[in-house]
Amino acid sequence: MSIDEILDELENLLVDASRVPFTNKRIIEEDDLARAIDALREAMPNDIAEAKHIISERKHILEEAQKEGQNIVEQAKNYVMKLTDENVITQQAQESAGSIIAEAQKSARNLQTDAVVYADDVFKHLEANLERALEVVRAGHNELYQQSQQNPKNQAS
Repeated sequence: MSIDEILDELENLLVDASRVPFTNKRIIEEDDLARAIDALREAMPNDIAEAKHIISERKHILEEAQKEGQNIVEQAKNYVMKLTDENVITQQAQESAGSIIAEAQKSARNLQTDAVVYADDVFKHLEANLERALEVVRAGHNELYQQSQQNPKNQAS
């Protein structure tokens, strides 16, 4: 079960819970809440593992982009050296190599930027999910605490 599904289940527990008259409180079945919290605990390591995988994938993409950029630059340098050996087209070769190098560097920067943006988006999504899960857990814990504090007062009356 995904974190979003668990959060939906927790929300349904809250919405479907009976209201305590004349208060803004609800009565939630302890077993239902405990099951949802356990499911949330099981789902969170999966999301964390996914984030680690994404970090690893991002690193791999960046390394590949760097290697590809270096290969393109090296090819451009070799091309420039070959053309400069020929006296007739020396000027033309330098201009062509410069544009190839610039394009290769631009491609490498773009690929690297895209990889960073992708990883950033995934982290933002994961962070939002984890924050929502934490809010639900805290709210459930707070509600449970308040109910446990209220029960001794009602029993003493």
